[in-house]
Amino acid sequence: MQATKPRGVDGKHYEAIIIGAGLSGLAAAIRTAIAGKKVLLIERHNAPGGLNSFYSIAGRKYDVGLHALTNFAPKGAPGAPLTKILRQLRLRYEDLQLREQLRSSIVFGATRLDFSNDLALLQDEVAREFSNSIDAFNRMIAALPAFDAVGPKERSLSARAVLADYFWRDPLLVEMLLAPVMYYG
Repeated sequence: MQATKPRGVDGKHYEAIIIGAGLSGLAAAIRTAIAGKKVLLIERHNAPGGLNSFYSIAGRKYDVGLHALTNFAPKGAPGAPLTKILRQLRLRYEDLQLREQLRSSIVFGATRLDFSNDLALLQDEVAREFSNSIDAFNRMIAALPAFDAVGPKERSLSARAVLADYFWRDPLLVEMLLAPVMYYG
């Protein structure tokens, strides 16, 4: 049996194949191409965007696109995650046509917390709905700047356990704060 040389798609050879053109796949493809590699990005859907796209069912289009960018930052904001990722991906802020979200809500039964990119709104909501836990909430917020979310870890941390340490009096607050993360990542 004679060995044959592997062939790529359409007779082309690629150094990296990325499956899925959702936001993570698009970012991975851009970064790989920036690194000088020949990239093939494969997507099953007829449009890129993954969960931030649209789908057609029985001829009707459903928009499931991004409804809120919770890490929104004004153009050029120093230290903002959005500023950093745009720089890394070599994208211009203007190309995204971003607008700050107005408001989102977490509703569990009769309990509601509204939030936006303005932390003061969420603080006011926690004070209104969970007055026993507002001091703990403010202590947690004060501790966040020292937390390195991307650096090396000596041990893994459970977000639920950390929140439960702060809000042991209000387990519903723990669940409500975790809800957006569970839905949106």
